[in-house]
Amino acid sequence: MFAAGKTSGGGAAATVDAQFNYVTMLLHGDGTNGAQNNTFLDSSTNAFTITRNGNTTQGSFSPYGSNWSNNFNGSTGYLAAPSSSAFNVSSNNVTAEAWIYLTAFTTGGSPFISTIWSLDSSGSQNTFAYVYSSGAIAVGINGVNEIASSTGVISLNTWYHTAVVRNGSTTTIYVNGVSVASNTTSVWANTGARPFLVGSTSQSANYYFNGYISNVRFVNGTAVYTTAFTPPTTPLTAITNTSILTCQSNRFVDNSTNNFTITATGTPSVQRFNPFGTATAYDTSVIGGSGYFDGSGDFLGVPFSSNLTMPGDFTAECWVYVTSAPEAYGGILAFSNDSENVGWNILIGGTTTKFHFNVAMTYTDTATSMTLNAWTHLALVRSGSTGKLYINGVADANTVTTSATATCPTNPQIGRYPLISNRNFFGYISNTRVIKGTAVYTSNFTPPTAPVTAITNTQLLLNYTNGAIFDNAMMNDLETVNQAQISTSVVKYGTGSLAFDGTGDNLFAPARQNLSFGTGNFTIECWFNWSSAPSNMAVMSSKNYYTVSSNGNWLIRLTSQTGIAFASYDGQSNESYKEFAVPSMSSSTWYHLAIVRSGTTVTLYFNGTASSSGTLTDSKALTDGGVNGVYVGQGNINNNFNGYIDDVRITNGYARYTADFTPPTAAFPNTGPY
Repeated sequence: MFAAGKTSGGGAAATVDAQFNYVTMLLHGDGTNGAQNNTFLDSSTNAFTITRNGNTTQGSFSPYGSNWSNNFNGSTGYLAAPSSSAFNVSSNNVTAEAWIYLTAFTTGGSPFISTIWSLDSSGSQNTFAYVYSSGAIAVGINGVNEIASSTGVISLNTWYHTAVVRNGSTTTIYVNGVSVASNTTSVWANTGARPFLVGSTSQSANYYFNGYISNVRFVNGTAVYTTAFTPPTTPLTAITNTSILTCQSNRFVDNSTNNFTITATGTPSVQRFNPFGTATAYDTSVIGGSGYFDGSGDFLGVPFSSNLTMPGDFTAECWVYVTSAPEAYGGILAFSNDSENVGWNILIGGTTTKFHFNVAMTYTDTATSMTLNAWTHLALVRSGSTGKLYINGVADANTVTTSATATCPTNPQIGRYPLISNRNFFGYISNTRVIKGTAVYTSNFTPPTAPVTAITNTQLLLNYTNGAIFDNAMMNDLETVNQAQISTSVVKYGTGSLAFDGTGDNLFAPARQNLSFGTGNFTIECWFNWSSAPSNMAVMSSKNYYTVSSNGNWLIRLTSQTGIAFASYDGQSNESYKEFAVPSMSSSTWYHLAIVRSGTTVTLYFNGTASSSGTLTDSKALTDGGVNGVYVGQGNINNNFNGYIDDVRITNGYARYTADFTPPTAAFPNTGPY
């Protein structure tokens, strides 16, 4: 049901968006009248009826696509490649580059610095690049004995390309292709094998990075940049002398020829938010989709069928993005249960932090630990009497041996282990395929890079692409709550809008880091068309507005026919609130609304004109969207929207409008900035 792209209101192709790399939600609302995100389809020839349970939803966040970053929490998270002579720089020319997006400067250690990367060691001999809380960027050795340091050039909530280059005895730091610091020194404290860290260093204060890092490349032997240059506009590649290339994939992986194992410590996460945006609009054949399971009873029921009984060879595969481990074994593909356990399954091993798999009552935990907050491809394969679980294309060391028939149980499920509480899955599942009679993988392989299809002997195929309301930024799966649906009768642009009846309807976007604004700039905008008098009707909000928590919450609501309010709340006792005056609104009329924070100033633009009642000062760290999620059409205090909303766009880190403007004359673009 997902559509590939969207055209402008006049039918012409939409232009690119120069700030699309800051777009973290884009909802056009095009589709079939009355459609929601609640119907899941089996695309195999069996066309099984899939039963939705709980709030299971589907959307465009998936493991496919080329543009990614890693998010770091500023306190515990970092990545590490093992010690290797590949990181012995000796007297070599060197280029170390990365895209960075800081959401907060570090407050730990002295001085206060945020590490981008480090050539590390357990002792004092190391070299690392870092950003001071002043915004200065530097490269130093043995703590913070600087090789080179700039003045303040890095601001929060902005993508920057950074490169540290040693060319002969000169070390130069480039930001966005411009030299910001340079120094002549023959000393880099790096001889011998050592590990490579991203987001931290082993120095005593740790100096963690808080924000996003993308496309880290360390080239040992080449000064890639020797003069000013245009920063890369597409993901980096493993050029000659590349020692490591990471933070650019759907999982924690090194894309250099060294293929180092990347170990995640703390809670770094893989995110679609990236410095490049996208050159290709969302397309189900390229990106696919996923199902979201919130761990509180969400699952998909698959009917009993002898076609899902496996007497011999078979393959069951999917991608998973696990957001937290369950209390006990949680179901991913659960085609057995405790009363009918002669089937097969792939589970999460609960507190063991391992995967678990079973074939005909022969089971084991994996030797490999699972990784949270990253996409992992799983393939359970029985070939002959040997059952293996391939994790990201690599066979786990533990296997099972059985020739017994794996019988389909009465109630196979996806996202929960049947009949037992607390056996739920937390996170996303994508591209589920079950094949009877064929061992598709018999040796290690490269995981799929595009959605898999119904090849010969496919008995079940869930692509999770039958949702009606999806995110063209490809970052969020949205739940259509109650009767929230597509309307094709009342439309601003395209073929549909988002319809809400005012009695509990809303769209809910589960928590994702890209929905956290922090203290940065942002633009929240949409077209709205109300059906009943707008007395405190919420347009959008973070989930926990008015809830006591440590997260910064926010709310946009229509207070009257001449007032629109924006409020933020820190969950304790501090609220910033302003009711902006707007011209009198009428029902059944489309209006463009934009809430913009630039610095600490919040401005409301109504049909492109700043409200005459002035601005609101608000410097709160608005993080609730990244912790609890975001509502469209509801404000968590029973003030539901009654009417239609079209072209919802959240731009995180960028204030699109700082003066009056002409409202958009076409649907928002789906691509950019290149």
